[in-house]
Amino acid sequence: MTADPPQRQPVPELGLLLIGGVMFLVATVVRWDWLLISSIFLSVFAGFAALISPRLFRLSRRTIALLTVFGLVLTGIGAAYMVKDASQPVIFSPGLLLYPGGSLTLSGIINLLSGHSQKSRRHVLRGRRLRDADSRN
Repeated sequence: MTADPPQRQPVPELGLLLIGGVMFLVATVVRWDWLLISSIFLSVFAGFAALISPRLFRLSRRTIALLTVFGLVLTGIGAAYMVKDASQPVIFSPGLLLYPGGSLTLSGIINLLSGHSQKSRRHVLRGRRLRDADSRN
């Protein structure tokens, strides 16, 4: 029986969600529209990224990089449609692609960075174990 690979906890994503919430509170107090809008986007992206990151972490680095690029494309398409349809009452606009695209991009970037640091730590620990085994012999 094979064990499931370890699952990464979405701590960075939840941290960004908390930062987005604090930004929202600050934006409502100081009445800065640009900060309010940024906080909403950050919170939505980080919230959805926290949901998909543990599953995305199990994939190969190449697949994660490909999905990150795909997320960037979706974000660009969604942003273009959102700007184009800004003054129109559109319910199901292609601009909604911005949200899964931004979340996929954020999750992919965080997974690529955390996967790199975890592999570095494993390499260091493996080196220590080899040194300890050599010193015992």
